[in-house]
Amino acid sequence: MQAAGFHNYTADGGFFPHGLWGAWVAVIVAIFSYLSIEMIAVAAGEAAQPEIAVTRAFRATVLRLVLFYLLTLALVLAIVPWRTAGVDESPFVKVMRALQVPAAAGIFNFVILVAALSAMNSQLYITTRMMFGLSRAGDAPRRFGVLNRRGVPVQALLLSSLGIALATVLSVLAPKSAFVLMIAISSFGAMFTWMMIFVTHYAFRRARERSGAPLRFRMPGYPATTLLGAALMAAVLLTTAFTDAFRLTLVFGLPFLAALSVCYRLWHRRGDAAAVSSTESA
Repeated sequence: MQAAGFHNYTADGGFFPHGLWGAWVAVIVAIFSYLSIEMIAVAAGEAAQPEIAVTRAFRATVLRLVLFYLLTLALVLAIVPWRTAGVDESPFVKVMRALQVPAAAGIFNFVILVAALSAMNSQLYITTRMMFGLSRAGDAPRRFGVLNRRGVPVQALLLSSLGIALATVLSVLAPKSAFVLMIAISSFGAMFTWMMIFVTHYAFRRARERSGAPLRFRMPGYPATTLLGAALMAAVLLTTAFTDAFRLTLVFGLPFLAALSVCYRLWHRRGDAAAVSSTESA
């Protein structure tokens, strides 16, 4: 292994060894690492003072992302050249081994396991919370909005747990390709959601400005940053069609989106018919 140092930033082909296209494709995986930051807004429904809580949580999250992601990756790259990072083991394990830290593999495997369980728990929470909210809003079956004696939406929780079961089965059937396959399939929903967040934020701000209502938190650079964010997310989604590893993102994502749209339309058509029937009978 080469000596550690900042020269590793430009060694082995320079800062962009595979050109701008290589960096752009890497954005797909990078985005996957930042997914679920939107749960800050979802969790606001359970906050006593959501306007204050969301603002503080958002600013704290951005600060922690800079500290624990960007700076950490910068140090990792300075210690472990990018060509030796690979996917056979965690780059952090290689860093600890390069620094001759005893039991490096065991330490970081434990840390990664705890982080994975934490991520799974947060995903389970946000999925359950979304199903509960959709049910209470009339966009999903009522049973997903029913709480037990402890205030837990058990039916929504069980439905959300199916994703963990499917991921477990996939990891057993295709252990070598399961990780990339799950990234490819799940990235569509996440990136499409992010794109729609930008779109709805743009519509929300326009409506808010027309009403003259004050805002406690403003996105810097609006509307340029909002429109740019939506355009970049759409571009990343389209990029998946031109990569071998992530081509399944659109192959699975677009039919799934179409199926959800049809289900949504049928669900509300049935609800509208029931409302008309009850009105006529009254």
